[in-house]
Amino acid sequence: MARRHHDAIPSTPVPSSSHAESRRHLSRSAGILLATLLLPTFALTACGDDRKAAGSTPTPSTSPSASASPSPTPSPTPPTDRDHDGIPDSSDTYPDDPKNIPQQAPINLQCETNNESGGSLLTVFPGKDGPDFTEVWAARPSSCDIVGAVTIVTSVEKQAYKISKYDDQDISSLYEICAAVDPDDVYAEAGFAASSEQIPEINAALTLCPKHPYAKKWRQAVQRGQADADLEAQGRLFGSGTYRVGKEIKPGTYVTHDVDGCYWERQNGSGNIIDNYFTNGARRVQVTIRSSDYAFHSENCGEWRPAR
Repeated sequence: MARRHHDAIPSTPVPSSSHAESRRHLSRSAGILLATLLLPTFALTACGDDRKAAGSTPTPSTSPSASASPSPTPSPTPPTDRDHDGIPDSSDTYPDDPKNIPQQAPINLQCETNNESGGSLLTVFPGKDGPDFTEVWAARPSSCDIVGAVTIVTSVEKQAYKISKYDDQDISSLYEICAAVDPDDVYAEAGFAASSEQIPEINAALTLCPKHPYAKKWRQAVQRGQADADLEAQGRLFGSGTYRVGKEIKPGTYVTHDVDGCYWERQNGSGNIIDNYFTNGARRVQVTIRSSDYAFHSENCGEWRPAR
């Protein structure tokens, strides 16, 4: 009788090679099917994300560097200052002069000229070194009168006024002297010697208008006048009157010219006449005053000056 083994462990059958290939084929088919099913879902999800990214509005950055900077406040435009002296032209009396040297306004004069019988209105303009009389002198006026008043403004005017020895704060006369180019100007006469009163006025005019056509002749008149002033101060130039010899006048030989009705006398200490002389008219009269004379007296003899 065949022996039965009931407690033996049944063995697992080994699949054949054909069965193994079938499983691998089935497994690949299942993977492909799964991938095919999942691919549309992934594509839809990705497309949705792209649409969301494309249609979304970007959130502005809040970082300080990304924020817009405020516009700068424009600086105020500085006032115009042509001469760069720190004073705006709107309040600068002399906007083209950085030193702000006072200038006289143009001065008008009514002048007598050969071209205009009724006179001409001529103007003196302010100049760099003083008033400019160019326009006036070109007309050769014989006389001029200031139109209006003249206020002393410039340093040249102040200096001229000081030299003139005027005392009324008015230099209109100096402008009128400077403006005229009179052919009969006594100051320009040959041999004229300005008196002690005329010398300051002529010097003041020369300060105001140093380039006057008669400036050279005026200066010569002043020089002669100054020489006479020195003689007068020395007691060697004198006119009519009675003078103490040695105190008021110096002894010496003196002359005078072109006299009419001239009388002179030398006196002693008692007032008696030592010598005298009279002439109705003479081109030249001469007298010698001695140191022993007490006084000398003359009438209508003009100026006595040292004989040469």
